[in-house]
Amino acid sequence: MIKRGIALCHYNRLDKLGEIVEAIKRTAPGGTRIVICDDGSDGPNPANAEDDLWNGSDFKTVSQIAKEHDVLLVQGPNKGVAANKNRALWALQDCQLLCILEDDLKPTERGWFETYEAAAVMSGIHHFCRVEDKEVPEEVPAFTAYMAEANLTPIYGPSPRGDLTFITSQVIQTVGGFNPLFRGAGYAHGEWSSRVSRAGLINHPQKWVDIKEARDKFVQIGDTEGGRWDTDVSDQLRRNHQVLKQLQRKEYTYHDLVME
Repeated sequence: MIKRGIALCHYNRLDKLGEIVEAIKRTAPGGTRIVICDDGSDGPNPANAEDDLWNGSDFKTVSQIAKEHDVLLVQGPNKGVAANKNRALWALQDCQLLCILEDDLKPTERGWFETYEAAAVMSGIHHFCRVEDKEVPEEVPAFTAYMAEANLTPIYGPSPRGDLTFITSQVIQTVGGFNPLFRGAGYAHGEWSSRVSRAGLINHPQKWVDIKEARDKFVQIGDTEGGRWDTDVSDQLRRNHQVLKQLQRKEYTYHDLVME
């Protein structure tokens, strides 16, 4: 029996969290393990907040939302994107097929998970992701034609986005986790995905591949609004860019999956 899992990485977007979890439950295949990974979100502070989210009696914490929707919850201190996605990989490491979502993306229809699953089985690609908005022309028409036989339309991009990543268990076994040298926001996900490509797990020269039929079953809610983007992350980005340059010189593939 195939084990499937979905991890929702969350930080300080409580106003949409329950809505997204419900959408995931509604559209995921039956029996899929669903887990919220919370990166030390702030608790309610009515004295300092004007938003009704914090003031009303209906306010719910991450723990309450997880319990209400009957999903698992993994929480840790606020360490940033790399640490939280390591929590996701840790929680789903025994699943053969898994998807990591961020809390600004909501599925709208059934079938998205099954579409990525079919694409992985057909293509031998172990890593699909949303790609940057500027799509790039295909370089392997035969691959696109082959995928079209199953009504799948590949989309190619110049770089990976981090808001959706669909992988097989071979990625965790071969590449391990995100590098914990990254703290806060920026660069951690791209560096990890580059190691997946270096390991030969993306069987396509254009590396960053999405599937249109799955992508179109999501809506973006927030993107660079709320969550980590409510604070100035420029120092985090500068620091993580320096970390990235140091790691690129190493050209390594595997890093232990570290839980923090």
